[in-house]
Amino acid sequence: MKKKYWLYILFVCLLAITVMTLLNRRSGTFKGDENQFAIKDTGSIDLIEIKSHENTVILERMQGRWMVNGHYSASNKKIAGLLMIISRLQVSAPVPGAIKYEITGKLKDEGKRLMVVTDRKSPHVIFMYHDTVYTYTTYMMLEYSDQPFRVGIPGYPQKNMSGLFVDEPGYWRDNSIFRLNEDEIISVSMYNGMYPDRSFYLVNNGDSGYKLYTYSDSVEIKDFVNEQVRQYLSYFSSVSFERFLSDEEKTDQPGLKEAKPDNIITVTDSRNNVIKVETFRWYDPGQEGQPVPDLNRLIAVINDTDVVVARYVELDPAIKDIGYFLEKEKNNLYN
Repeated sequence: MKKKYWLYILFVCLLAITVMTLLNRRSGTFKGDENQFAIKDTGSIDLIEIKSHENTVILERMQGRWMVNGHYSASNKKIAGLLMIISRLQVSAPVPGAIKYEITGKLKDEGKRLMVVTDRKSPHVIFMYHDTVYTYTTYMMLEYSDQPFRVGIPGYPQKNMSGLFVDEPGYWRDNSIFRLNEDEIISVSMYNGMYPDRSFYLVNNGDSGYKLYTYSDSVEIKDFVNEQVRQYLSYFSSVSFERFLSDEEKTDQPGLKEAKPDNIITVTDSRNNVIKVETFRWYDPGQEGQPVPDLNRLIAVINDTDVVVARYVELDPAIKDIGYFLEKEKNNLYN
């Protein structure tokens, strides 16, 4: 009787272990390395590549700052958010066995590929795919592995982790037009398309002082106000735009169809980088389809490439007439 009792206890224990194993497999309880996808030391990260079938974006730390595809400054705020996400990725469960092979195929064929390069290890490569059919969660799998895992961020309710790794380069770019201190500016030219005689060319020689010239014939203006020049150059420390224009907006905007820009601002910095900004009017849809000029915004074309919308209050301080720098009694000649 006692032997049967112990056999019964053993049977119950084995049954419990079997049930718990099945439940763990189905519910996704994970006992392994839950941080296998995370990189805790984000300070060691030098490069992040996000690749999909449509786009590839490379975020790289270059000379102490983050760049997008090697050409454009990255948004510090967005990079900080991405690094935080990478540091907190946590496995919550293995993929359910019933859909393992399907999810593995989706990861390789339809998922995004994340490559993180640090200064210490070989590249950390992850495939990710957001499942919207079975579990509405994001699965990740390390390169050279065949085991996907459900991944999330503790305390973060959003299930689509894949959506946080944006593969569109424009998303990561800094929205600055100008971000230069006075000592970083070598020269500024401002061409006024409506009143060309009000245009000017300004040179910053550092300790040697400033030089101001007329735009059309390069005549040097001697009696300008140094404080006004210093004030003007300070406006270039932070000038930003709101957003990029879509291709449809570029086609529909009457301002871009005009023959000449309203203003052309050209700045050369101490590293011989040239930033050229052409401004055009921004039109809002009016009644009966007649476009109406927006008095608060304008279109800026940066270096003949980027077409953006900016607020007047951002760009207007950089759009001055030559009279701004002259003695008050001569100012009336230009304003």
